[in-house]
Amino acid sequence: MKDEVKKKNILPKRGFWKSTGGNLFWINTVNENVFWLGMNNKTPKNELAENWCHVGNGKIQGNQIILEWADIPMGCDNLNGRIVIEIISEVQMKVIEDSGNFGMSVWNWKKEHLTFSQIVNKHHY
Repeated sequence: MKDEVKKKNILPKRGFWKSTGGNLFWINTVNENVFWLGMNNKTPKNELAENWCHVGNGKIQGNQIILEWADIPMGCDNLNGRIVIEIISEVQMKVIEDSGNFGMSVWNWKKEHLTFSQIVNKHHY
């Protein structure tokens, strides 16, 4: 009998991620579990997290994250849903299915740690 080699899932890097739409996500993985905080970036129309801010929890299955998310009462939205993200590498992911308004954006890892004050004070991220 031939031993089957179990393929290890690619884990996205822990830390601060930014979507091609400019939105901000803090992501942590604990084994196959994924936790995140996401919010709209500051724009001429909205302050940071003023439009939407949500939390999410899901699992890594193969090369995908399947996650349930819900807005918290920090932003104006009160939505929730499911999102499926393809893990391209440990520093890049792409939304492939969503029930919100994520679009099929690409997300890129920026750094391990970023505080709100660094964003508000316009430090480079």
